[in-house]
Order: sequence, then structure tokens, then C-alpha cells
Amino acid sequence: MWKKGPLYRIEYPDYPERAVQEALVNALIHRDYSVIGSEVHVDIYDDRLEIYSPGGMYDGTFIQDINPLDVSSSRRNPILADVFARMDLMERRGSGLRKIIEAYEAEENYKEEFKPKFKSTESSFTTILKNLNYEVQNVTQNEYKKLKPHDRRAKIIEEIKMNSIITAYDLAKQLNVTERTIKRDLKILTEEKNNCVYR
Repeated sequence: MWKKGPLYRIEYPDYPERAVQEALVNALIHRDYSVIGSEVHVDIYDDRLEIYSPGGMYDGTFIQDINPLDVSSSRRNPILADVFARMDLMERRGSGLRKIIEAYEAEENYKEEFKPKFKSTESSFTTILKNLNYEVQNVTQNEYKKLKPHDRRAKIIEEIKMNSIITAYDLAKQLNVTERTIKRDLKILTEEKNNCVYR
């Protein structure tokens, strides 16, 4: 998501980049590599991103039963943690979960309902990152569904003025219509422009 600013576009990412990085790094560093046949994996849904890692909390606790801001640093794989620290992908103290939460809270469109969630069992740890734009996208698409053809074409002109290289595919996604509809609208707009020029 983005909106037009006074000088440039203001971007609203679905997920804070720092939060995704921290979640992936934590999943790789703290996973239980003795679990054969399992792996870290990322599942992406419309409203959330889930990162699963084999192996629960190293000290045997369950993350959902404690405050994630107070988790002490217990490293299952200290050598791997040291390598990631040397690459500046993590700090040497246990602050990954705090950084994920703080990255979300720093976003302009953050609400409490988007707060990251963490859950663990004896054999797994899952980080759930909420899509910050999910609610906004649904509202916007519903609004665009109600647009009359004339209003939709006015919106197309507005979008092209902001981004001259935007594609018909991108416009179709943004306005929640088919690419064929956008191409038809563009043809009509071109014909209208040509008629104005020749008058």
C-alpha cells in the first residue's frame, strides 16, 4: 500500500522488513537441528505470515505463557548465533522478539490488533506476523467495486499521473477489476484524448 505525499510516494509495507528479518533469523538460529525430516518454513496468507521452526523454547517454557518482551537469551545453537552476529544479522543478546514487536509499533498504520503473536509447543515455535494492510485493502477494494466506469477512468488517470510506468495489470489489481476492463478503459481514454486534440 502507498499514498501520494506532497513530494513523493509514502510506502506502507504489508510487513515491517526488520520484523520479517528478525523472525527468519530467530527461526534459523534457534531451531532444533536434531529433528530429522523437518525444516523452517514460511506460510503466507492474505492476512498474515507464519514462520515455523522445529523445536520449542530451549528452556522448556511456552512462549504464549510468558511476556515475549521478558524472554531471556537461551541459545540452542551458540556457534550459529555467533556467525549471524558477525554478519550483523542479530545482536549477541536475546532481543529478537522485542525487535519484532517494536518494528510493528513503529509503523504509522499499526494498531494493537496487528501485534505479532508467538506460540510454541515442546517441538515447535511459530511466529505470526499480521499484514498491516489487510483491513485497508479489503475496504479499498470494496470501494473500487462500487466505482462507476467514468469514476474508475478518472482514478486510472490519477494513478498514471503518480506513476507513469504503471501497468494495466497493476491497475487491475489496484482497482479490483480485470485487466481486460482496464485495457478497455485505457482505449476509451485514448480515444477521448485524440478527439479533444482534433477538435
